[in-house]
Amino acid sequence: MGKNSILIVDDDLILLKTAEEILSSIYTVSVAKSGKQAITLLKKGVVPDLILLDIAMPEMDGYTTLEKMKSIPNCQDIPVIFLTGFAESDYEVKGLKAGAVDYIVKPFVKEVLLARVEMHLERSAKETGKSFADAAIEKNRGEIQKKLTPIEWKIALAVAQGMENREIAEQMNYSYGYVKNVIARIFSKLEIERRRELRKLLIG
Repeated sequence: MGKNSILIVDDDLILLKTAEEILSSIYTVSVAKSGKQAITLLKKGVVPDLILLDIAMPEMDGYTTLEKMKSIPNCQDIPVIFLTGFAESDYEVKGLKAGAVDYIVKPFVKEVLLARVEMHLERSAKETGKSFADAAIEKNRGEIQKKLTPIEWKIALAVAQGMENREIAEQMNYSYGYVKNVIARIFSKLEIERRRELRKLLIG
């Protein structure tokens, strides 16, 4: 698995260099000296796993830059951490409302920067992994539904949700024997043997 990539956007060249030196030993780092340059990079296909974005920049500030980033395909879900020299809570609230995931006050402490970056990369990876898993389950459900009759599908969902045969029979006004037979047919069609296998296919 390759290194995570980070884009640092700041007009302060000293800070830009410092952040690059701190992070480049662990991550693949790209830099931009302005919001406009960052947008150009993203549009060219440089899509990082995380962006560190200064708020107070000439021409295009961090808020405007973030708004433009969110409109670029494949960039909507990139976690953005604002960098700023302002410690007032108003700036923090405005940044979070704009869509940033965090806020680091400059001059930053090396350990704090590394910890925040690592935390948000891990969180983003988990969320992405979850969305892939959800998509796989949705695909499974669609394919399974096509294989089953409407009654079989209804009973399959009940089984996946943890309902016992007797509960299903009572709730759906079927006989216990009928439910048992339908479940046997479901298992046969899906080539499975256990209820937990059905649950895994339909719920995960």
